[in-house]
Amino acid sequence: MEFVNKLREKPAVKKIEKFFPAIAFLGGFAWDSITLGQMVYGSDILILLAYYTGALILVILLSAQLEHPEGWTTERLQALAEAQAKPKQNTSAATTPPKTHAPVETAVESKFKKAAALLAEKAPAKAIEAANRAAQEAKDAAAKASAQAKDAAVKAKDAASKFAKNVGYESTAIPENAIVVRHRFLDREWSETWKQRFTWAVQFCFGGLFSALVVCYFKSSGSLASFLLVILLAILLVGNEFLQKKYESFGVSLAFFCLLGTMFMNFAIPHLVHRIGFIWFFLSTLLSFGMCMFIWKISHRKKSILVAPALISILLVVAYIMNWVPPVPLVLKQKIACQNFDKATYTCDIDDPNIFQSIGLQIPSVHKVDSSEVYFLASIYAPAKLKAELEYLWYYQDPQTGKYKLTDRISSGRMTLNGGRESGFRTFTRKKNTPPGKYRVEVAYKNGAVIGSGTFEVFGEPPEDGFVRDTLR
Repeated sequence: MEFVNKLREKPAVKKIEKFFPAIAFLGGFAWDSITLGQMVYGSDILILLAYYTGALILVILLSAQLEHPEGWTTERLQALAEAQAKPKQNTSAATTPPKTHAPVETAVESKFKKAAALLAEKAPAKAIEAANRAAQEAKDAAAKASAQAKDAAVKAKDAASKFAKNVGYESTAIPENAIVVRHRFLDREWSETWKQRFTWAVQFCFGGLFSALVVCYFKSSGSLASFLLVILLAILLVGNEFLQKKYESFGVSLAFFCLLGTMFMNFAIPHLVHRIGFIWFFLSTLLSFGMCMFIWKISHRKKSILVAPALISILLVVAYIMNWVPPVPLVLKQKIACQNFDKATYTCDIDDPNIFQSIGLQIPSVHKVDSSEVYFLASIYAPAKLKAELEYLWYYQDPQTGKYKLTDRISSGRMTLNGGRESGFRTFTRKKNTPPGKYRVEVAYKNGAVIGSGTFEVFGEPPEDGFVRDTLR
């Protein structure tokens, strides 16, 4: 440890340490992009579930607070009131002697007083001096014992404070006449050391979830609206690196937990039920908000703490209805605009692409020969056993306005996706009447969000460089 501490004190190492969070952030995001960007496995879901479970435990711990900072609970107040009432009753009973014994006690008291006075008159001066000396010694001994007790109390208090700092629980001062009852687990105040540890851990769990969800939702975003949601998640992913101190606020932690919970469950549930759709997204929202209500219930916080999670849940449901939420876990793996399609081999003729089309800087072209049909092929990845109905939307760009207008919405029984194929479920659509111009074809979950799209331009004459045969993998 001494070697490590000396190494960290060096100026060069201190400069490098500043970049550790950024390196860890980029490394984690790159790993998610490489692994989740290829295919989602059951182990990936379990890792995300571990992040979510860790975040759940940490948010519960961050919800802890002292309901009565002075250390009194409702039960303590009630018990103390009862304890104070009983001694008064006993005292009054003890100080009120029976009337029948009053003469006897008075006579005995009188005899003792006379005897004491007689002894006092006959006591020698030395006896009185010895008595005074004994009284003084007793007084000095009592003062010394009191000082020792005070020192012991101070040492005990210091030891308790040190223990509280190490354990993370700051006990409160209880009046000596209070009835000590057991605290609830969350009726406490964490020390600064433990708050820092919890917020760092919750930042790590939130970061892991954000990183994976950005990759997964980005792969499934096929429209501008759904891409905006991905941008929001990406902004929160970056912002998470600067919010450690903010996570001490239970309201902030709970709001982030609600958002991440809904997005995570919306991604994970289809892997379990093998279906997607509004009902499953709504269930994800209910489960996530239900977990927030559970945390609120055991934390004994005010109901106002649930306002932010409720608003987030409502906005996400509205976003899904408006088709702004990417249809995870569906992913468009490949797309081809072509002609002369062979259903048996999923091969077709495409224009020999130039260098700009090969690198994606120019849209593909389709040079029709006579009245041949134009085909659009797509392969969509989905988890094993997942089924979903698909549809194709054909848009044509108006030459005068430059805007794309919907011309055809095509769906059929053969467009029911069956997941499990690593390269994706292969399907196609075709259009006979395709006048020259630019087209955009969107592949979407039926009556839902767009999975992906492809844009191409149709020409009415054969290509100069001829055709090449391509295959939908």
